[in-house]
Amino acid sequence: MKSGILLAILLAMLPPSAFAAGAGQIPVPLRNDILQLINMTGGAHLGQMFGNAIAQQIINNLRASHPSISPKAFTIIKEETSGMLADPGIYKQLTAMLVPIYAKYYSDADVRQMIAFYKTPIGQKIIRNNPEIAQASLQNGEQWGKDVLAPELVKRIRARFQQEGIELDQPAGESPNDQGGSQNRK
Repeated sequence: MKSGILLAILLAMLPPSAFAAGAGQIPVPLRNDILQLINMTGGAHLGQMFGNAIAQQIINNLRASHPSISPKAFTIIKEETSGMLADPGIYKQLTAMLVPIYAKYYSDADVRQMIAFYKTPIGQKIIRNNPEIAQASLQNGEQWGKDVLAPELVKRIRARFQQEGIELDQPAGESPNDQGGSQNRK
């Protein structure tokens, strides 16, 4: 059941176009080359990144809805997510889901060229560094979103709502004079 829930979450994160190429339409040589490419470029790290993002989202939601929850709950969420993603069956489901996406954008010749490239020293360096680059990018992007994007986006949305006559109920615990928290108080 746990694997079904994670798979549903992962599938929900993908755009509808990701499912355009049906699994049965992909020639076996292309399928095998794509699997080789995914495996050699650290496909397992992709599952870990999905898992980390999902765990962090669950933790953030729990933290917001249950501020007094034990920190042990966050450890449990991380451990369960990590343990589930270590399951070879989950990895197989994830890679099977990715094959049609790759097949939609790359020919077998493209995939073979990528495989050849990733066997070179610079290709190996990219493979080694990509997980850390992706993780740092995700963290920095999340912080940028909170510090820069979200405040400006909230400001613009509120202005449009006001322009269109759309009113929102006050969130629980927020006074009518509080316009988005202490950051926006004069």
